[in-house]
Amino acid sequence: MIYRRATDALKKADVPLDVAAIQFARSITNSKTSGANSAGAFLPTVPSAPTIKAVSVAKVMNELLASKRAKGRSELYLTDLRIRLTRFAKACKKRPLCEITSEDIDTFLESLGIAARSQNNFRSTIGTLIRFGKAKGYVARDHPGVSHVDKASHTALEVQVFTPEQMEKLLGGAKNELVPAIALGGFAGIRSEELKRLTWEDIHLKEGHIEIKSAKSKTRVRRLIPIQENLTAWLHPYAKKTGVVVPFANLALQFGKLSRRAGVKWKKNGLRHSFISYRTALTTNIPMVSLEAGNSPAVISRNYLKCVSSGEALRWFSILPKEPEQTPAASNGCSETRSIEQWANAGWQQMQKESHSPEGRPEQAQRSLVGPSQPPGVLVPAGGADPAPSQTMQDPTQDRHFSNNTA
Repeated sequence: MIYRRATDALKKADVPLDVAAIQFARSITNSKTSGANSAGAFLPTVPSAPTIKAVSVAKVMNELLASKRAKGRSELYLTDLRIRLTRFAKACKKRPLCEITSEDIDTFLESLGIAARSQNNFRSTIGTLIRFGKAKGYVARDHPGVSHVDKASHTALEVQVFTPEQMEKLLGGAKNELVPAIALGGFAGIRSEELKRLTWEDIHLKEGHIEIKSAKSKTRVRRLIPIQENLTAWLHPYAKKTGVVVPFANLALQFGKLSRRAGVKWKKNGLRHSFISYRTALTTNIPMVSLEAGNSPAVISRNYLKCVSSGEALRWFSILPKEPEQTPAASNGCSETRSIEQWANAGWQQMQKESHSPEGRPEQAQRSLVGPSQPPGVLVPAGGADPAPSQTMQDPTQDRHFSNNTA
């Protein structure tokens, strides 16, 4: 701070700092020898420090939130900011922000008793508050803020995924309102917070993709996610023309209840991690999966590559709802599961009835589960010929399509 003020003062005179210091030192020495105060001509005019306003941490927090809201920040971001800073404000009691030191911040972070990553998130949020305070004149410009507070060290945890058997239990145990969230998380990799912002208008079953708008994306980047064939089967019974897809404000609470009910230990971000892992194993196309998931290729390579086998991936994307009606086989104690194409055909026929549009073959049943999505109405089977509507998909070892008999 002193160095910057000195260099700024000497810019107009075009005198280097070291030259000015030497001249000033000589002047002081000469004045002491002669008894005259000749150094006065060299004394710089030091600007008075700006007046710091004593404003409580809580009040600065409210001003920061209002400023961020006016600038169009998402409600999710504002909620996270408010929760973290409210906790910090309570710890500071009614002290003004200008009195809070780096040691105070460090002590607060250590008192939280939370994981290193969460502690660093608090540190970052407090840093945002300090910077805002400097701009408003509530904190001295040279306040170090969080720069003197060391980050907590943490080791990245190994990615945990659900097995196909566990996913079946979760879907089977989920109440109707929660099924779309489980399916979209596991078969499309949509983040929990993005799910809460998703509407049925964003899910284009006929076109075969889900649109995550930039305003709803965590990364603020729009992306399109192809709808897998089995995801169509899970979504269709619950699809609506408008409205939110997930009617729960607290998905973590619902996932916890489901976990206990289904007898499956919940894994944090397990649905999304499962999708990325199985999708990567199935396609081996890291750039494509990164676009679908809204991650960087580096993250995919570092965390998800070879996490699961291609065989497990085939099983994952073959998970289908059970036939709601009893069949003769079911009456003998066996349950029947519809094939991917059967479910897609059923869904297509229902959509045609609802929209009163001409009947046609379901585009969704024609898309491959691997590689880039084919244009609507295009299927490229092993022989190169267009299959009849009743033809089943080829064996995955032949043309990378699912078979109806895949386990």
